[in-house]
Amino acid sequence: MKTILLKTILGFFLACLLFTSFSGAAFGAKAASSLVFETKNTGQGVKLRWLVTDRTFDYTYVLWRAPGGHLDQKKQIALLQRLDFEQAKTVLKDNPAGLKLMFPFETAKDRNELNQSLAQNDNRLSMLMYLSVREPEIAKALGQYYEDKPPVDMNAVVYTLEVYRGKDVVFTQERGVDLTRQPEMPMLWELQAHRFDWGVGLKWQGYEAYTMFNVYRSDTHEGTFEKINGAPVQVQASRNANGTMNVAPYFYSDTTLKPGQRVFYKVRGVDFFSDDGPFTLPVLGKIKVDPHPAVLLRPTVEAKETFIDIHWQPASDKDILGYNIYRSQRYEGADTKLNEHLVQGTFFRDTSVQVDLNYFYSVTAVNKGGYESLRSLNVLGLAKDNTAPPVVQALVGESERATIKLQWDGVTAEDLLGYRIYRTLRPDNIDWSLINTEMVADPFYDDVLTKNLSRYPYYYRITAVDTHYNESAPSEVVKVQLPDVTPPRAPGFTGSSVRGGKVSLTWNDVDVYDLAGYHIYRSVAGKRLKITSELVVLSAFVDASSPVAASVVYEVTAVDKSGNESTPSNPLNLQVRDHQAPTIAHFTAVMDKKRVMLTVISKDKDLAGFDVLRSRNNRDFIRINRDRVRDSTYTDVHVQKGKRYFYRVVVWDQSANKTQSVSRVLKVP
Repeated sequence: MKTILLKTILGFFLACLLFTSFSGAAFGAKAASSLVFETKNTGQGVKLRWLVTDRTFDYTYVLWRAPGGHLDQKKQIALLQRLDFEQAKTVLKDNPAGLKLMFPFETAKDRNELNQSLAQNDNRLSMLMYLSVREPEIAKALGQYYEDKPPVDMNAVVYTLEVYRGKDVVFTQERGVDLTRQPEMPMLWELQAHRFDWGVGLKWQGYEAYTMFNVYRSDTHEGTFEKINGAPVQVQASRNANGTMNVAPYFYSDTTLKPGQRVFYKVRGVDFFSDDGPFTLPVLGKIKVDPHPAVLLRPTVEAKETFIDIHWQPASDKDILGYNIYRSQRYEGADTKLNEHLVQGTFFRDTSVQVDLNYFYSVTAVNKGGYESLRSLNVLGLAKDNTAPPVVQALVGESERATIKLQWDGVTAEDLLGYRIYRTLRPDNIDWSLINTEMVADPFYDDVLTKNLSRYPYYYRITAVDTHYNESAPSEVVKVQLPDVTPPRAPGFTGSSVRGGKVSLTWNDVDVYDLAGYHIYRSVAGKRLKITSELVVLSAFVDASSPVAASVVYEVTAVDKSGNESTPSNPLNLQVRDHQAPTIAHFTAVMDKKRVMLTVISKDKDLAGFDVLRSRNNRDFIRINRDRVRDSTYTDVHVQKGKRYFYRVVVWDQSANKTQSVSRVLKVP
């Protein structure tokens, strides 16, 4: 069932993509999407490819791997999605056509090419999906290809693919791979070379195993076989109600043979992973004398809104009486002859068409013997709506703060899709900017402008667009002047420092043409205060009055010459430490019996204590207290008779500020 689904998808694409031009309606927009997920053991690893058939490429793909029979042990091995433009340029450096399909806006050369991409967006997505199956590098760029090397101790592995649209899982599939055996790619069989007077028609069996095919030819049975097909050959197959398969009478036609020329053919399949299968056994082919005319080349079509013109190359036979034109609404469906009498020229106009319906055309030749050729390959024709909507009328614009409000009379058209809004600073500018990324449905629009543009007048015009992306001529131009009520953008702090109880602040300059200056705000315990009475011109400020030992929050705003003030910067949290050293009001050293009694008095409220330093020479002082003294006195009992001692104290506060006293000298009696 996987192979049939995949080949049905590819066959449908080839019918609409390879053979002729197409549009979004050709692919049945109401058809339900599905996920195709395939795996392949190559012996050196496992190849995995997938696609979602709704022609949407903004999915995220999560790939899991688990040992066979142990799905509870699965681990995520890949998170894939479509590459951005810069990444895709590297992957698709040798495939500019694929890069253009993925990124039409980034690669467009001018506005006309952009508009053409919008008009043919469904066609582009369908072609991109088809090429992602043909060319592995495009599948990689779309995030739909992965090569895995499972651990060597795994004999079997189960892969789970989850497809996400945003945070929602829309598809999930599992595929098991037996790593102990590498399946061989099957050989096609029953290659048949049907002989006609115009050449050879090739047909083969076993096509279900492959997605496309290549045909090779040699002049001898053992000679070198060269590929003769340009685009990959696709087998169109459909299942009948009774279970049988309905296929074309032959899959490839070689019309380059000369009468009497004998050649040999081989065919090999190409699988979903773009890997070639083995060659078939060679078969002999040559031209056969046939009373029927040769099959004509595929015709071309030129589709208009009310008719479709069919053109074809004249038959190579000399005794052709005329041509028949057949039409079907399905590529492989039953067809109807359109002409009552044989057409003498190589042109036919079908006037019985409806817009947005697919029509498949083929042509046959009839000779003097009354023999009719086989039908040519089908070509798709689609009548297109080329009538643009009416021009937008009564466009007016008003300014309200930093917003310009546009309004106009709604256009009356059954197939109206919406409106496009164009803006410029110069009405004579030929390159107006399209400012709405999504189509505007209602006849009004608010254009919110940035600060650096608010001093200029703006010019606007509107166009109407229908469901076929036909765009009307632009409306009359309206001019609107926006008053300067837009504040500058908020500055941001770039640095801060605290020194000597003062806080220094710096921030980045705000680049607007009418900047007046900056205001500084300080918040303490939830109370916010503007501490600049006048605007600060430079992007630096020193706060000399910041509270000490408290959490302080600073903010800066930018103000323009119209008095518009920006939102505050990100808050800057600081704490100003106490840098004031403690004072020593009283320090004495006296003898108390055989001990030295030191007394220290300080009036500081945040006093943390003091250390005692002693020296024998008034130079080399050492601390003699083990722990910081918390009281006002200290007794030194380790003194000797007749010795002289010098004392100093170091007083500390709660913020680690210190003050050292002068020396006091004593001689022990």
